[in-house]
Amino acid sequence: MEDHDDLAPIRDQARRFLKDALSHDHLKALLEVPGTFDHVTWREVVALGWPSASVPDAAGGLGLGWGATCMFAEELGRTTGSLPLIASGALARVLLECHDAPSLLAAGQRLLEGETHACLAFTAPGEGGLAVNPSVSLTPEGLFGETAFIPFGASADVALVHASCDAGTCLVLVELAGGGVTRETVPMLDNSRASARLRFTGAPAEIVGDEALALFWRIAGEIALATAFEQLGGAQACLDLARDYAMERTAFGQPIGRFQAIKTKLAEMYVRIEIARGCSLDALAALDAGEPSWLGLAAGARLAATEAYEFAARESIQTHGAIGITWEAQPHHYYRRSRTLALEWGNALFWRDQLIAGAGFNAGKAQETTK
Repeated sequence: MEDHDDLAPIRDQARRFLKDALSHDHLKALLEVPGTFDHVTWREVVALGWPSASVPDAAGGLGLGWGATCMFAEELGRTTGSLPLIASGALARVLLECHDAPSLLAAGQRLLEGETHACLAFTAPGEGGLAVNPSVSLTPEGLFGETAFIPFGASADVALVHASCDAGTCLVLVELAGGGVTRETVPMLDNSRASARLRFTGAPAEIVGDEALALFWRIAGEIALATAFEQLGGAQACLDLARDYAMERTAFGQPIGRFQAIKTKLAEMYVRIEIARGCSLDALAALDAGEPSWLGLAAGARLAATEAYEFAARESIQTHGAIGITWEAQPHHYYRRSRTLALEWGNALFWRDQLIAGAGFNAGKAQETTK
């Protein structure tokens, strides 16, 4: 997103802030305990207005578009910061359109102002994709069922859940501090994501919107695109770390960056990152222009960014050699995050299926079943 000149000053401010806020020791502390949430940094970004950046100005936001959230996500990816900005931003945009439901509008306003934050329960246990056929059911007695482990499930105040109901499927908003909700946390590869499994046993829930499946794919597409930018930021940081180390580390009397094997690694990382960047920028441009093809392009961006980040994280460790696998070094932070983001919000096989689905997916109409 380096070519979005209107966001350049905000990007510079965000980059300086995150560099100061997310020290190496601070990031390591977040890896120690399952379900950890970075409350300190979240309060600071709320004060900076990040949660309201993508919300239209008519709804009380800054009106910078989804590109602003993607930009913040990219900067978080550079530092392996972990904040619920993407989920909260996507949900706030939806709830603030619910003008005929005062309670949903109020919930959206709280998200906009950063008083609360959200998680999106779009995945089912044992599945690698989003729950087009949900494992949670809405009944007259409330919400029943359980989700997979979802990012920020351990810390969120509200959840948007894709559930089966009499109409087929629906999206429902659940207050997680209310009755009928339990959360399960376990040690994860990246504990800083505050991941938890949500179990519902008669939890009160309110239906959001009328066209559940179209809304589901709109949110899923926005999440996929912003996550692609987060992966881009991480991949670029891996390349920068590997390049800098290769220029400093010497072997046989010269920097290892002069060896062809290292040059090849760095060049391949660069190529994959730039391909993913182009895919992501194309998808964002199509979203801004209101083109139906943006959903398919977002799926392509997600696939390219996943591949670029996983490759860059692995090769950065290889470039660093033995020190690259130590707790004290930085590369393992990026490897943890690359593996985690590759599985959150649907894995590569899932998004490949959506890309192959073609026109139906591009129109926001998903197939009722996903292999």
